[in-house]
Amino acid sequence: MTGPTGPVPGPVTPAGAAALLRGAREALVVGHVRPDADAAGSAIALATALRRAGTRAVVSFGGPDPAPGTVAVLDPDGVTVPPADAPREPDLLVCCDISSPRRLGDLADRLDSATATLVIDHHASFTGFGTYHLVDPTAPATVLLVRAVLAEFGTPLDPVLSRTLFAGLYTDTGGFRWGGADALRLGAELVDAGAEPRDLLRELTGTRPFAWLAAQATVLAGARREPDAAAGAGLVWAEVDVATATRFRDQTMTLIGQLLATAGDGVAALLTETAPGEWSVSLRGTGTPDLSRVATALGGGGHPAAAGFERAGTRDGLLTLLRAELAPDPCHTMEP
Repeated sequence: MTGPTGPVPGPVTPAGAAALLRGAREALVVGHVRPDADAAGSAIALATALRRAGTRAVVSFGGPDPAPGTVAVLDPDGVTVPPADAPREPDLLVCCDISSPRRLGDLADRLDSATATLVIDHHASFTGFGTYHLVDPTAPATVLLVRAVLAEFGTPLDPVLSRTLFAGLYTDTGGFRWGGADALRLGAELVDAGAEPRDLLRELTGTRPFAWLAAQATVLAGARREPDAAAGAGLVWAEVDVATATRFRDQTMTLIGQLLATAGDGVAALLTETAPGEWSVSLRGTGTPDLSRVATALGGGGHPAAAGFERAGTRDGLLTLLRAELAPDPCHTMEP
């Protein structure tokens, strides 16, 4: 198989990444497991641009969990395929918003079978995997890097591409609450090119079943505050049991924001049981302590103020590990 031509292995610029895309005859573009809008929007935009240039390209997201509804909203052209249908030996594997091989889920084997791997990411916890790296921890979202690659690739923005990129930009910057002038400039460019924030955000948030009100109330009523955790900054946490997570998977992702709103200068944690004994833990804070460090120590990664990890065990066992990473002092006080 003839692999893509381009720069030498290692760090690349957006122009170098575009050269790799041009050299590929078949590309598999992937985002992390349980993709958010940044991972999904980045991957779908790149694969759409590749297809328009005549390259065989598809998007896939590793399991075992199915992709959330966000993917369908952002993929009107149907570039996404289930993992079982993803090519096994692509010329180029493009990993979007992925900081470590573990985040590929059951598509991690493509790292060994692809001719080359390009990683486009903005996580401070990036582990250095893959053949080529376009990684900038100062970028507020991976879609910012993807936009730069598309410009070098010569792909003009249109409403389809603009809405996929805008979705990732808006969500990863907390609705433009952070990200600075670069994020605001890109947002304006995407709106000028056809993204319609009001309609797009309505589709992304969607409607919620009436039963979600009671489920949400149950989760939040079970929240706990530990004021002595995180070196006295405090920890607010809540648990989503496996039955609730299975029934309301897309909705449960919103709960971490409500926990964070009550955490002050402390840390918020949402522990979601994705399968019996399997947990996904989302962490949010102010950047102190560095949640990227905390999550990396527990098998995940992320950013100083937003991170997460997946781990097997019990709820209490995970909380013990989390408390130890946030504050080694074993004396904690828990209150409702």
